[in-house]
Order: sequence, then C-alpha cells, then structure tokens
Amino acid sequence: MVIENLNDLEKFAYSLAPLLKEGDVINLIGDMGAGKTTLVNSLARFFNIYDSSSPTFAIVNIYDGDIRIYHLDLYRFESPDDLLDIDFETYFYPESAITFLEWAENGEGYLPDDMINIRIDKLGPSTREITILNDTERAKEINDLLGN
Repeated sequence: MVIENLNDLEKFAYSLAPLLKEGDVINLIGDMGAGKTTLVNSLARFFNIYDSSSPTFAIVNIYDGDIRIYHLDLYRFESPDDLLDIDFETYFYPESAITFLEWAENGEGYLPDDMINIRIDKLGPSTREITILNDTERAKEINDLLGN
C-alpha cells in the first residue's frame, strides 16, 4: 500500500488496528526516518493512547489505553544478548498486550517465530510503501482481512 501523507498513514493504521489482538508481536522494518514510530503513534491513537513517543533511549515504552502496548527499539543493542538485561520474554510473548519492535534484527536468536513483519519503504519525502509480509500465518490472516 502506498501512503502519500500522514492522513493516509492514519487511515492505514485505523484499518490495521482493529485486526490486531493481544499476543501479537509486530516487527517494523525500515530505514531510519521511514516512519516506524509514526505508524506506532497512529496505531496507539486508535487504542486511545495519546502520549506515545520513540523508545530509542528508553528501549521500552509501555502504554495503557484500551489495550496495553509495548514499544521496543533495539537500535542501540550491540549484541542480541543485550536482551538478557531486560524482561524480553514479557515483550516478545505478550499475553495481554500488543508488542511493536523496531530494529528487531538486533535481537536475532531471541525473536518469536510468529511475528507480523511490516516493511516501510521510503519512496519520497512524505511517500511510503507499507507491506505486511506474508511470512507467518498471522500475517497472512491480516493481509486477507485487509484484502491484500
């Protein structure tokens, strides 16, 4: 799906959000500045969370609204073993929350197998292409529900 502006991103987020459920782990793939955190902020608003921000320095942000959201940014991790310093199992296998990961590749070896991988490609200053990769059953289910 091609997103031309923030309004389109909000529309995409509001079509995706009702399909997400507790236990989902969403891996956001994209270059710096692609819009990963912006997408999480839009999704959070759907769940009545209005104070979300980038977790780059905090590593983990936890938001409570209609549903609990864990938002992790592993960008500063030097080794996947850095995950041992946080309660990663709570975030990677959430029972009563949705987890969003940025820079998940820095946690290789600890990541759940059934993540929903969403790639954001920057096509221009405000244009993005968002793709939900069909590499897990849950991702296929979401793509089917979205008509992709």
